[in-house]
Amino acid sequence: MPTAEVHSLPLGTDFHILSYEGFPIHMKQYSKGLTDIPLVFIGGAFQNIDRVEKVSRALAEKTWVITIDTPGNGNTGVLPHEFDFDFICDAINRSLKSVGVNAINLLGGSYGSIVAMRYAQKFVGVNNLVLCSAMASLPKELEFQFNQLLFLLEWDRIEDFADGFTNLMTNPELRAKNRLARIAAEKLRHALVTSSRGIREQFKHNTLRILRDGQTDLRMMPDVPTTVYTGEYDHFVPVEANKRVAESFRRGRFISVADADHMVHVERFRANVDTILSSINLDSAPLTIAA
Repeated sequence: MPTAEVHSLPLGTDFHILSYEGFPIHMKQYSKGLTDIPLVFIGGAFQNIDRVEKVSRALAEKTWVITIDTPGNGNTGVLPHEFDFDFICDAINRSLKSVGVNAINLLGGSYGSIVAMRYAQKFVGVNNLVLCSAMASLPKELEFQFNQLLFLLEWDRIEDFADGFTNLMTNPELRAKNRLARIAAEKLRHALVTSSRGIREQFKHNTLRILRDGQTDLRMMPDVPTTVYTGEYDHFVPVEANKRVAESFRRGRFISVADADHMVHVERFRANVDTILSSINLDSAPLTIAA
């Protein structure tokens, strides 16, 4: 069982520092007990607990939320890429059990969608699955671009790396006409340019993990009610790729969010929150935000 430290924080939150096979895993709980089971939130490669505080709190107005920094993300340090996604899922499962959680709703975005899908395949107890920009596999052109980004980091060409990654995550077509998309891109680029060497090392190993172990077998998806969504302008994980993931679930549905790209959580904040909350309560009123 993982070792654990618990720190009570203001505004009804608890922060847990756990260790699984020598690697840290961090969990932050919001509104514990508000619902019977928590919504477990696994963010993207640059979405650590602090960066998703706003959306976690918005979700926690309606549901108990546990946001997780998996080994190799946030302040947990580097997880060498030889440790696969199954290891990360094992760490999450053992950590949840250590705090008495056996049934969950599960949310994964981008890099976190790989973890969430693998977790739902591996463990029972997932009541509803929500995937934002679901990465089932990498097309060859994306493999090339990822390797190119790794070379830019290796050569210490940080400005070029930041430009390349920003142009993958945000759609220039949308940025040209959407102020929020432009601001999201500027903030992302600034975060990349000013990132620490440790964060860059995390990016390196997390990217190598995707290249090595990031393909999900869509023939083996569990029978779990699943919502897959992304922005209509997402060109990193395009709409058609997300639809294929949704169609692999017997009870899957896909939602396209208008006026957004891969950064839908920033560009359409309220729509993003409403999509997630609707997806873990499928008896709620029909969504009205889909494009």
